[in-house]
Amino acid sequence: MKKSSHSVEIQINANPETVWDIVGSGKDVDKWMAPITSCKVEGQKRYCATADGSFEEDILEVDQVNKTFSYLIPTQHLLPIKDIHGTMQVKSVDADTAIINWSWEYLVEDTDDQKVREALNGLGEMGIKGIETFANSLVS
Repeated sequence: MKKSSHSVEIQINANPETVWDIVGSGKDVDKWMAPITSCKVEGQKRYCATADGSFEEDILEVDQVNKTFSYLIPTQHLLPIKDIHGTMQVKSVDADTAIINWSWEYLVEDTDDQKVREALNGLGEMGIKGIETFANSLVS
């Protein structure tokens, strides 16, 4: 396996503070990420489930100043990758606009890397758009 990385960055129409509250809490992933059917946070662990099984994440850092949330998923069943280190960062554009950068570092077989990148693109876009919808539902 080789180490690889990928990122997705999208500007959304949502209040950056509300977006950070969602991302920084680590909770409610099931409310903005379609494959996730349940999610709970206990201490520095996040437990997520899908229709096909569950996985756990180690919450590595919640940086309130730089608005970054970092986590590690050692093993999961959704993609052919291991040791996923994910980071989400929320940036303010103005009171109604945020940019979310979601990046991943992971171990992957060379033959799977391109399809993993395509899958991460789709998951990243779906998740970020889901955060936008969820954030706007909280303030309307």
